[in-house]
Amino acid sequence: MKNFKSVAMGFVAGALCMVSVTAFAAYSDVTAKLFSDVTFKFDGEAKASPSDQPVLNYNGYAYVPIRFVSDNLGATIDYDIATRIIDIQSDKKIYVKEVPVEKIVYVEKDSPEGAKLNTYESLPLKSKKNKHTVEVTGVSRNPVEKTTKIFVDLDNDNEASIQLIPSKATLVVDGEPVDASMFVDKWDNGWSTGDMEYDSSREGYLLFDLLEEEWKNADLTITLRTTGSTEEEVHTFHFKRT
Repeated sequence: MKNFKSVAMGFVAGALCMVSVTAFAAYSDVTAKLFSDVTFKFDGEAKASPSDQPVLNYNGYAYVPIRFVSDNLGATIDYDIATRIIDIQSDKKIYVKEVPVEKIVYVEKDSPEGAKLNTYESLPLKSKKNKHTVEVTGVSRNPVEKTTKIFVDLDNDNEASIQLIPSKATLVVDGEPVDASMFVDKWDNGWSTGDMEYDSSREGYLLFDLLEEEWKNADLTITLRTTGSTEEEVHTFHFKRT
């Protein structure tokens, strides 16, 4: 819904000529073509506009019935004839992301042989280098999409801006490498939408192929890159299911 306002304003001009092909008398007449075979998709659901609200093609642009579009996007619309203002009010919904999290334990893999391992039975798993803090906050399997999400929080307290590079993340589970998901369109592209400046943070995930349901041990590496340079910083996590 958040993109609706910008889209809707592009439809305003077309909304004024939905009743007939000829514009109001106060304006210039135009010649347009009626499209009677146009299908709209709203969040994947296909719908055709009513017969009295056609789609027009004028000067190479499609003009759509804005009331029909508004209703299907959950917005309200009102037209003030006196002021010639089209008032669109979008539905201000709050979306809460529910994240299923498996309990995992952090293990200091490189501890000397025979030494007691430091284990942490609560999330998150944390690694801090050069004032960059990387936290692994959960693991979620999706058998339907055959993917595994590893949820990550990143804080940058360094004066240099950084990027997290999803394509360089590696995951080894029970001794076998796990490939990054082939569904690139489902990757969290938020990591690449902008550099993380000083004193900033963001939450996201890394996407891998589906893990076996009874997986036990995992080795994860996450790579950060300093913006404008080839300098990279690797954070390594060793953990297991309990």
